[in-house]
Amino acid sequence: MAYINVYDNGGGIRKVAVIDNAGNIVGTTTDGGQTGANLAAELAALGVPSPSYSIGIPGTQGFGVGICDQPLPSYIVGLPGYNTVGHDNYGNYQTIDGSIIVWIPAFYYKWGTGSNGLAINAISLIGARSFSSHEVALSQGYALHRMFYDGGFIKSGAFCDKYRCSRSADGIAVSVKNGAPLSSNAAHNPFSSLNGSPPNTYAGALAAAKTRGSRFFANSRFIRAGLAMISRAHAQASINTTYCDWYDATNNFPKGCNNGALRDTQDASVLYVSDGYSTAALTGSGTPFNKTTHNGQACGIADLNGGMWEVTPGLSSDGTDLYIITTSVEMASLTGGNTLASDAWGATGLAANYTNIGATYGALLASSTIKLFGNAAQVFDSAQSGIPWEMTGAGVPLVGGVGGTNAFGNDGLYDYRPADMCVTSGGSWGGGSSAGVWALHLDNARSTSNAAAGFRAALYL
Repeated sequence: MAYINVYDNGGGIRKVAVIDNAGNIVGTTTDGGQTGANLAAELAALGVPSPSYSIGIPGTQGFGVGICDQPLPSYIVGLPGYNTVGHDNYGNYQTIDGSIIVWIPAFYYKWGTGSNGLAINAISLIGARSFSSHEVALSQGYALHRMFYDGGFIKSGAFCDKYRCSRSADGIAVSVKNGAPLSSNAAHNPFSSLNGSPPNTYAGALAAAKTRGSRFFANSRFIRAGLAMISRAHAQASINTTYCDWYDATNNFPKGCNNGALRDTQDASVLYVSDGYSTAALTGSGTPFNKTTHNGQACGIADLNGGMWEVTPGLSSDGTDLYIITTSVEMASLTGGNTLASDAWGATGLAANYTNIGATYGALLASSTIKLFGNAAQVFDSAQSGIPWEMTGAGVPLVGGVGGTNAFGNDGLYDYRPADMCVTSGGSWGGGSSAGVWALHLDNARSTSNAAAGFRAALYL
């Protein structure tokens, strides 16, 4: 079975190469700005199956989301146009409480090292269904992203909230456009206003997500990092704004609410609507909207750059060593305490749910410093398994540049790791250029309360 690779031939026109399982190119087709329908027809003529359940091709229409290939529970339905590439609702679904969620199909990636067929920090990202098996993907140097492992199983995709959570009239944490975002502080749309009165702490996000249902969980750091990788692949493949509204020759990444005045630090055309607290914004209120999504299209996930920090479990610390959640753990099973085996924190929870990776890893040197993403060296490990693969899946870099690079948004990495460390991602409404899709905070504990920190929910089927 053939799979699809996307590359630039050096002349500004992408080509789609159809490669068999032995690594031989069996055909190519150009993608010089043609429509998704034409591209699909050309691929079909070369014997490539329809990418209906695929994440798509970087740089093209519909990339970064897809159609769910699993039977849907009764509380989820596809929005009108969910199965039509090019529709604003492509890959978008709605739960019974009105929340909008987006299906992200599984994908494999190869991170460029300069010696594996890709330039340093170049990325090749391919839908999982384009490989005949997991083993074939591995044999060709690709790794399945960590976000598609849960409870010891490989998942064909994940649902992620399109918008940061706000409170419904029924006291449920919902993902809706123009909602007033929930926060972990009593002063700003607190978690405690939800059913069951979750605590106004970072740990409270785990209980807050459950107000929508037992299978929902506070979005993981792995899913957040997967979305960032999708954005990076799309940025690399895009040559204009046709299928990526945030495309820019210099600042080529999703934009957001991060300049302290409801705008984006690196794109003055972006403007958000205030939620009435400080310079916090209503969810999904940025215009032009497509500039604020992970794939630069209306079907994408909004507000991953700034706005509010999001609680994203996946890493923790005992105050000295770093820990990463094992692939055998079911994210929906984690609870917000620090005494039980099911808890995401505490000595018992760390022993039951995490792997100890020691006091240092890559850019994390137990140095209590702020670093920025990207420099001339290789940013992420290209490993296909083990701790280096897991850390790439959590978006933890090998190195942290002093000044960072535009390719990674100059996003910030804050390495302080207190005991009961709770990871937050994305940046706040005043984070400036250090906010962004890669931004990572390791400097707060589960007990922290912050008016600029909330969450979005996720779901595995």
